[in-house]
Amino acid sequence: MPPSTGRSARGDVPPADPRMPGAAIGAVVLGFVGALPPAFVAFFAVALGGLTADAGPDPWTYLLLAVPVVQAVAAVLLLARRAWLPTVLAVLPVGLFTGGVIWAAAQAAEPSGLGWPLLLLVAPVGAAVLAATARVRRWVAGRPRRGR
Repeated sequence: MPPSTGRSARGDVPPADPRMPGAAIGAVVLGFVGALPPAFVAFFAVALGGLTADAGPDPWTYLLLAVPVVQAVAAVLLLARRAWLPTVLAVLPVGLFTGGVIWAAAQAAEPSGLGWPLLLLVAPVGAAVLAATARVRRWVAGRPRRGR
């Protein structure tokens, strides 16, 4: 067997550093921070009885509950060095939620500033961009595997 040269079996890509890169730390922090505003909205919607309307349950409002959970679970998976892709994909429910808020505000008789709901996207999009960097992907891919 030839001696190890410090390179991975996939070619000339060096093995991942076991330390968590700064971009991954930033993505985890932004993932948790991005989950807070939708969590507050979901909490107040549930507290005020917003999951059911006068005509019956509103199924779209369950998205309010899913958004912060998806965002937090994705951040935990990245923190545990399990996966980076859920952090990137967690932008989708936040984007749907923000789009729904903007659409509802546009349908109102007195539309207010539509830019405020877009602030919901700042932290999740930042987390997605940081999690999709090559260094974070390499760090997650280089995690030690369990032996069987």
